[in-house]
Amino acid sequence: MRVEIDPRVDSITMPENLKVGLMVAEARARWTMGTRPSDVVHVLTGFPCCQGGYQHLGAMVMALSAGRGMLDNQILLGQKVGVSVLEYLPSLILKYFERATEMGYDIKNGSIRLISALGEGWAETYKKRVEDQYDVTFRTLYGSVDSGIIGAQCEVGGALHTFSDMVIIEIIDPKTEEVLPPGQEGELVITLLWSEATPIIRYRTGDVTRILPSEPCSCGRTLPRMSMVRGRAVQITKVKGKSILPIDVEEIVACFPELSGEYQIIVDKPGDLDILKVKMEYGPDAKDQLGLKKKLENAVEENLGLEGDIELLPMGSLGREKFKAIRVIKTYDEK
Repeated sequence: MRVEIDPRVDSITMPENLKVGLMVAEARARWTMGTRPSDVVHVLTGFPCCQGGYQHLGAMVMALSAGRGMLDNQILLGQKVGVSVLEYLPSLILKYFERATEMGYDIKNGSIRLISALGEGWAETYKKRVEDQYDVTFRTLYGSVDSGIIGAQCEVGGALHTFSDMVIIEIIDPKTEEVLPPGQEGELVITLLWSEATPIIRYRTGDVTRILPSEPCSCGRTLPRMSMVRGRAVQITKVKGKSILPIDVEEIVACFPELSGEYQIIVDKPGDLDILKVKMEYGPDAKDQLGLKKKLENAVEENLGLEGDIELLPMGSLGREKFKAIRVIKTYDEK
């Protein structure tokens, strides 16, 4: 059964015989982000629940299995069927577009209009670059396998609208487990209101975000909002008392076109670090590595207020992940 859309209120009205649950939240999130029944959607994440949300809306869906999972084949098929919405991990979107361009496709003037990003955080600088370079809209939704969809960006962008009729959200200090007030960053804790067989009560997601103060959104929605998820609590690296997440480094990396975009934070001892050590890859346009290293270390000091030790490596040195990138490397024995 399809979810019916009432365009007057830009929300989902659920038939009485449609059970409130995962698929409803999936469909609502996609509608919030801007997907419509007329869209052709390519879901590259491999999560069947993601496909179901689009199908409830009535959109045509092409799954990861199309093209036998090979990127070139998926790009080719996407162009043939006129994909208008692309759902993928944020860090792989840029690689998709770069490869499509190498294959001769004009993404900027093509059919793709909306990027639905999920599964990991991504620097706002990268998002803006994708939007400007390829003339697409970049939107993010948030959820997990355990909880389903919790929130999504509307056309205004910025924060995530959370579905408060389906989930209660709290923010806690990951160390003390103290509940934090709106505006303070910490670990997201959720309680699902729709789950029956397996109740989920005050479940620690491990994700770092904050609840925003209550105020109207210009889109007209009155749902509570939370900030974009900045990373995982286990990714927090302490440097001279400051909590650093990979996305803090990524915002710096994204500002330097000479870099490939791949990086790793190196943690060589437990506890607080004195220096933020990061490995980064330079691309073919980086002619002066020593000068680039100095600029990057200055950027770390200016943006994060920390001393940085940047090790520059040739492109390809850090490897390439096919799913979520590993950004924090511990080089000491944790036993």
